[in-house]
This record gives sequence, structure tokens and C-alpha cells, in this order.
Amino acid sequence: MAEEKRILAVDDDEAIRRLLFTILRRRGLTVDAVRDGAEAIDRLQRCAYALVLLDLMMPRVSGWEVLDYLETRERANRPVVIVLTAGAEPRDFNADLVVGTIRKPFDVDLLLDSVTACMAALQGRQQLPGCPPPESSAEDFPKND
Repeated sequence: MAEEKRILAVDDDEAIRRLLFTILRRRGLTVDAVRDGAEAIDRLQRCAYALVLLDLMMPRVSGWEVLDYLETRERANRPVVIVLTAGAEPRDFNADLVVGTIRKPFDVDLLLDSVTACMAALQGRQQLPGCPPPESSAEDFPKND
């Protein structure tokens, strides 16, 4: 399979997921969107992502648990993470993993500038054999049943 720079957007709020998916896709970026940490970990096991946009407060499996999972992976196989959070308290994130924090409600231009800068600096990744085609190549926003 070819190298690609795929983004995973993780948020339990469908409106935010849809917004992230739409604005990133319009910029020509390759993106998948999931609604919680459990789905995120499943995707991270099946696909190679360059960047993850990660909400922290989600049901079932939180963004904190996704960060814990990512820290168990070899550094070379980890995506970089931009945390999306409504929380105001200071965070002590692993600097080898989290490259930035964007507060909700976020400024779309700031988010796009941050993502674009990260993607320009990141290398493409060889996609894993069992990874499905990116959702952003489909006609519609993915339906999470």
C-alpha cells in the first residue's frame, strides 16, 4: 500500500465530528472520524495515522485512555496528537505525543492552521494491510451506527 498522511478525528459530539470531517476534507486532507476512545483505539490498531484530533471527555473510553494506549506503542509508530478540550485546567501531556491543545469552542482557522502545519512537518506512513479506505474518500459523512 502507498504512504499517506491520514488524520483521525475523535469526538463524541456528532456536530463537532461532522465539522472536523468537513473542514479537513475540504482542505484535501485524508480523514476518518470516530465517536469515542474505544472506536479510536480500534482504528489505531488497524490503520496508520499521522495525526489524531482527540477530545478528552468521552463516554466508554476517554481521550485520556487513548493517550495511555498511544504511550504503549513504539515512538516511531505513534501519531502526533492535538487535544481538543473544553476544560480550562492546565494539562501535563507527554510532549513526545501531544503537540498542542485547542480549546473548545475552537476557532476553525486556528485549528486548520495547526493541522496544516503538523501535516506539512510529518512524514507519510505506510498504511497497514487491513486498513479500510479513508472515510474522506466517500461521498457522505460516515454513519456511526
